[in-house]
Order: sequence, then structure tokens, then C-alpha cells
Amino acid sequence: MGVVAIWHGEEGWGVIESSDTPTGCWVHFSNLWTLNHPSLARGESIEIRGQGSDLQVGEIVDFEWERVPQDGYSFRAGDVRPRR
Repeated sequence: MGVVAIWHGEEGWGVIESSDTPTGCWVHFSNLWTLNHPSLARGESIEIRGQGSDLQVGEIVDFEWERVPQDGYSFRAGDVRPRR
């Protein structure tokens, strides 16, 4: 779990703060998931537009991360799920 510390919506990236990622964790909008995505059966696909591409500073998120340097940060987020 972490908190969005920085979000540049027009650029599609930000930083999540967490005790697990003490120097901040870089996140890109392509790693965001909202809770209203439909379930899919194997082989099904959908196109999603305009969902999950924005976060708010102070928002609590669940996220996976890896220790990979990215734009001056020591960590990079994988799947990010806002608690909305």
C-alpha cells in the first residue's frame, strides 16, 4: 500500500510513497487499474478508453513494485490499483 505523492496527469506519470519504497516509486499511467474493469474469459478481449489513467495526490493505492531505477527513483511500480 502507498500514497500518491506526485502526479503529472498531462504527462502520465507520478510517484508513490510507501515504507517499502523509501525513496519513492515511479509510476506510469499504463500500470493503473480501476476496480470497474469487467472480468474476461480466456480468449476474450475488450478495448478500454479513458479509464484508470489518472491518480490524485494523496490517494491511497495498492501496488506492486520492483527495484529498477527509473527517472531518478530507485523503484518502479507495476500494477497499481487505486482504492476507490
